[in-house]
Amino acid sequence: MAALLATAPGAQAAPFDNLKDDFAACLRFELDGARGPRHGAATAKTERALQRCAGEMDRLERADPRRLRSDRGLSPSTWAVIESVFGPGSRGRLSGLRF
Repeated sequence: MAALLATAPGAQAAPFDNLKDDFAACLRFELDGARGPRHGAATAKTERALQRCAGEMDRLERADPRRLRSDRGLSPSTWAVIESVFGPGSRGRLSGLRF
């Protein structure tokens, strides 16, 4: 019975969703911290948040092997989280950043 539960479709979805939630929470935390006394361009805050959340992004990237060359090598899951935090159109606004 336990083996049946481990192979259920939702059994792998929950940890993957947790990775996405962790990455989004990290980005939001870093953005909120960047709103403090520091002043700077929104792009600099975004880049700083992405750099500080690199570990969470790497874990999500390893979990989702899908890649499109046109998406700068990032998985659709990573882009979905980035767009949920930074808003639609993030791909264009972040085109100058290195991941």
